[in-house]
Amino acid sequence: MTAPLHAVDDALVRLRRLWSSRARQVLEDGDRPVEMSSVLVVEACARGAAAGEEVTVGSVAHFADVEHSTASRLVDRAVRAGLIVRAPSESDARRIALVLSPQGRDLRERSVVFRTRWLAGILDGWSESDVADLARLLARFAETVVAVGGPGSPPSAQRPTG
Repeated sequence: MTAPLHAVDDALVRLRRLWSSRARQVLEDGDRPVEMSSVLVVEACARGAAAGEEVTVGSVAHFADVEHSTASRLVDRAVRAGLIVRAPSESDARRIALVLSPQGRDLRERSVVFRTRWLAGILDGWSESDVADLARLLARFAETVVAVGGPGSPPSAQRPTG
């Protein structure tokens, strides 16, 4: 299994381009570029809301896999950009909830369209079956990475199966 592991490692190293500094400005918002960090904050808020959860800075930190202090800075930036608003928590008066603004909802919609169009172009020529296999295996891989942690994390006794 050494050769397939080297092939997976090589592919993952090459995929770093998806998150390189050039890719960090992924959309234009009027005359200004929108950074990936703002898209992540918006995505965290959208997914939390869709799940019926109250979104907090801690939620954003977990979603973006960053420290709470970093998430706080990213949230501040998104608030200043008008993408999210702070609202009183419905469950705890000491907490603040994060809610998408109309601009944030629009950015989320545009970023999903942008990403799926990009993927459609990359996967052009792939069979529907191959794309479905990629989606299934990549989702399984992502679930395992989330459960176990990235490189340098201690191995977990519980690994997702499937």
